[in-house]
Amino acid sequence: MTRQRSQAFSLVEVTIAIGIFAFVIVGVMGLLPAGMRMRADAAADTRGVLISQELFAAVRAATNLSKVVVRDGPGLRAGNNRTINLLSGQSVLGYPSQTTVPYWSFDRNPGSSWTNAGGSDAEVAQSAANAIDTLTRLTATNLGGGLYRVNVEVRAPASIPLTNSRSSLFSTLIYSP
Repeated sequence: MTRQRSQAFSLVEVTIAIGIFAFVIVGVMGLLPAGMRMRADAAADTRGVLISQELFAAVRAATNLSKVVVRDGPGLRAGNNRTINLLSGQSVLGYPSQTTVPYWSFDRNPGSSWTNAGGSDAEVAQSAANAIDTLTRLTATNLGGGLYRVNVEVRAPASIPLTNSRSSLFSTLIYSP
C-alpha cells in the first residue's frame, strides 16, 4: 500500500508566510506619508513654475516695465486686467488654488518683507475670503544699460506662517530700453 502525500500547507508554513507579508506591508505603509509629502512638494513646485512662466511672459510682452499687464481669468473679475509697475517696487499677487490666474494684487515698498504693508500674508489671505493659497512677489532690479533682473518668488501655502511654507525663486533677464 502506498501512502499519498498531502498537497496542503502546514501551519508553520502559513505562519511564516503571514509574518513575511506583514513585515512587507508595514514597510510599504511607512513609505506612504513620505511619498504623499513628495507629491505635494512636486505639485507646489510645478505650480510655481507655471505661475513664474505666466508672469515672465507678461513682462516680456510689456513695452515698458512700468506697464506690465497681468491677466485675470474667467470667473475671476473677468476683463479687469491689472497693470503692474515693476519699477516702483514690489508687487504681490495672490492666487486661488488650482489656477495660475491672480485673484488680487497690491504693491509694496522696495525691500519690504512678506509681513509688511497690508498686514501679514495670512491676514491678507484671510481677507480674500480664504480663497488665496499661493502668494507671489514680483520685483525688478536695474542692472544698468536697460538690463533688468526680474525675480518671481512663489510662496505656498499662503495661510500658514512663513517658516512653515515653501518658497521658490525664479529669475530672468529682460532688456527694456
